Amino acid sequence: MNILKMTDSQVYHLGVEALVAKLSTIGASRFLNLIEPRTGNYTLERREWLDNLPDIDTLTQQIRQTSKELEAERNRISKLKTDISKNGKPQPTRVQEIPDEDLYRLGLEFLIDKLGPGGMSHFLRVCEPGSGVYAVDRYKNPALIKQTHKTKQKRAS
Repeated sequence: MNILKMTDSQVYHLGVEALVAKLSTIGASRFLNLIEPRTGNYTLERREWLDNLPDIDTLTQQIRQTSKELEAERNRISKLKTDISKNGKPQPTRVQEIPDEDLYRLGLEFLIDKLGPGGMSHFLRVCEPGSGVYAVDRYKNPALIKQTHKTKQKRAS
């Protein structure tokens, strides 16, 4: 599977398939509602971040602590992946009990598993309002474009 050669519609369909397969339709729908457009001013934030860099000893200590926290988080998410499925199929009632933050993290993990990191990023970009190569996708799948447009209008209201 070469994500670079796929249209936005194909990436979208593949991503939604992965989400439904792992989170059920309820979980996939919740995940898609959690996706928000990126905000902020990277240039300004970068300048503020660079101006407040800690010394090397503090930075080393922070990296070690973050590394331990990330490992604990990976273990927790791995256990959560197992908890929401039975015989390899998602359990909608269990998925409904998961907090939004965990569902978002799981959704990203499943997209990475199916599409790879670049494909996950592509999927999220396609889901942002005002994004996508619509001239190509409209020709390929007008029904999906119409559905996507309706979904974006609902999100905006």
